[in-house]
Formats: sequence, structure tokens, C-alpha cells
Amino acid sequence: MKKSLLILLGCCVFFLLAACSGDAPVDKETKLLNTINDLEIAIEEKRLDDFLESIDDDFKSAERGWNKKDIERLMRIRLLRNKSIYIHKNVKRADWLDEGEDQVEVEVVAAMAGADISLTDLPTFNGDMIKFTVTFKLIDGEYIITQTEYHRASPADFVF
Repeated sequence: MKKSLLILLGCCVFFLLAACSGDAPVDKETKLLNTINDLEIAIEEKRLDDFLESIDDDFKSAERGWNKKDIERLMRIRLLRNKSIYIHKNVKRADWLDEGEDQVEVEVVAAMAGADISLTDLPTFNGDMIKFTVTFKLIDGEYIITQTEYHRASPADFVF
């Protein structure tokens, strides 16, 4: 009886500690890459609302003066135009601003098409290739897009 009580007590303590431990904290680079991957998946799955949640309400495109509503219109047209969307992205760099983890400027090149693509397809690729410079800010524990610039990319931009 005493031995089974000790085993039961030990199991309770183990489960209590396991429940309190939680997940290990994620470093800032992993959190940022997870955010970028989630954005890619949201676009490929045509979940525009999920994508737009990652854009700050005060978003402004530096070069074009577009706001969040303009981005929504552009994305709706893009998503309606293609039955399927496939993205191949390459994160080129991430520069943390002010030596912290609250703000980061990321350069990403992306190829977007209506069919699955690979790096070997890029020289003859017939889709959109874009180079983005995106500023993310940590707001309420999530990286949110606050500013972006983009330009046409070439296959050479996908090489490290």
C-alpha cells in the first residue's frame, strides 16, 4: 500500500511538472522564419485574411504610398487570377534594427506561379519573380509587416 501510494504521488508530481514546463522559448530568428513560412502558406492556400492579419493597420509602402487596403485589393486580384498558387522563396538576409529583436528588415526573393516550381525551372520560368525588402516589427509577441518595398527579380537573385 505504501509503495503504490509513493508511485501514485511520484506520477502526480511528474505530470504536474510536465504541465508547468511549457514549450521552450523560440529564438527571434526561428520566430521570424516561422512567420515568413506562415505567410507563404497563407498565400498558397489562398487564406487572404490570415495573410492580412500579419500586416500592420498603419502599413505604408515607402515607394508607392500604398496602404493595407491597397495590398488587400492587389492580393485579391492575384489570388482570383490563379486556380493554384505555388511559391518558391529564398530569404537572403535579415538585419535586426537597433540591436534588438523588436524590428527586423528582411530581404526575400520569391517566384510565384500557378504550377509547382523548382530552382531548376528558374532560367525558363514564366511567372512572377519579385525581390522584397520587408520590415517586421514585434507587436504583441508576433512579427507584423510595417513596411515593404519590392522590385522585379531575376534568376540570379535566387543564388546565395
